[in-house]
Amino acid sequence: MSDISLFPVAGWAVGPIPKLGLATIKFDFLTHPLQKPEEANEGRYYALTPAQLRELIQKMQSALERLENSPEQAPEGPRH
Repeated sequence: MSDISLFPVAGWAVGPIPKLGLATIKFDFLTHPLQKPEEANEGRYYALTPAQLRELIQKMQSALERLENSPEQAPEGPRH
C-alpha cells in the first residue's frame, strides 16, 4: 500500500437524487503538503445505486473499526 499516491480529503458532498434512484458523492482533495484546505482541488461527482451505497457504508464502517482498534503505526509528520 505504500506505493500508492495519497490525496488527503479536504471536504465532501453527498446527496440523493430520488428521481434517478441514485446518491452522489464527491471528495475535494489536496495534492501537496503545503496546499491549504480552502484551496482544495474539486473532485468529481460519482453516482451510486442504493446497493453500492450500502456496501460503501459497510466497508467504511469496517475500516473505521479497524483503525479504532489498531495501535497507531503512522509516524508523526505534517498534517493538513
